[in-house]
Amino acid sequence: MRLAAALIIVLGITGCASTTDSSREPLRLTVSAANYSQVSGEELYRRVYAPDNTHPVFPAVAAPAKPLFYAFVPVDYSKDVPLETIYSEIATPLAQRGYFNVIYQIKAGLVPTRIDYLMRIYCGRRQWKIPTVRTDKVTWGNDDLVYTWRGAASSATANTIGTSSLWDPRVGMTPSEIASIATDFQGSQGNTGAMGGMATMGGMGNAGSRLSHSEQQSADFQDLSRDAGSRIYYLMVVEAFRFEDVREKKNAAPCVWATFVAVPLRVGLELSNVIRPMAHASMPYFGTTTDGLQVYEVQPGKVVVGEPVEVPGTQKAPPQSGPASP
Repeated sequence: MRLAAALIIVLGITGCASTTDSSREPLRLTVSAANYSQVSGEELYRRVYAPDNTHPVFPAVAAPAKPLFYAFVPVDYSKDVPLETIYSEIATPLAQRGYFNVIYQIKAGLVPTRIDYLMRIYCGRRQWKIPTVRTDKVTWGNDDLVYTWRGAASSATANTIGTSSLWDPRVGMTPSEIASIATDFQGSQGNTGAMGGMATMGGMGNAGSRLSHSEQQSADFQDLSRDAGSRIYYLMVVEAFRFEDVREKKNAAPCVWATFVAVPLRVGLELSNVIRPMAHASMPYFGTTTDGLQVYEVQPGKVVVGEPVEVPGTQKAPPQSGPASP
């Protein structure tokens, strides 16, 4: 309950007023997580894509038997917030779970004798549809938020984190991409047939590269409606890799766990407003696998915080249960 209250207070005070229709909707902060070392295959897919959980119960937080030390590895991040700020905000919930940053330890005069994990960080703005973790085999060599097709092209997208424009149902399409493909598709039907015009999409940028694989073309191209509705999100993703795996297996090193937090962009809402509550919300989910998106809804508008009240006597902690940390 304390975590939910903190999210409501922090997000409410930032002010989420907008001139768009979305300003009338609750602000959704979502969390998706996967522990690839504990769950795999069909069960992982089923759990990640389970129905949204709009009344989430926070998983139990149990510290590891020994402290774990890690180093940050930035992959994609927004220039709107200094990288050091991103590090410090994420380091706080990680420390609550028993993960300690080696640089901060050294600065404090405590020199770790080892590095246990490398934490790969993505934090910034990106066009997206379904903010879930990946359910395929995530490795150190694939450092994008989507699966990299062998030999597929990618192109940069202005003002977003990441450079991949590969087809992924989680990413979806912008309305302009859907309109461009529909126009091209209709024009191709009178000349080379429904699928023959696909070759002309090479110059269509993002949308064209997403449809560059013949095994996907027919189903995806005929059902573009399922990829409508993408929007710009603020994303914060943490992927954990064992240091020894990366050193020994290099690009084949498997991801141990990942946590994906997202907040949809609104007019007047900056990354600096939401990075702390995003990091705060991620803490209970490090090293776990969620059943569907964990959705926290915050009503837009001003939140009036009353005077704090001291509760006398010893307060009992909530019962601890659930999956242990890796």
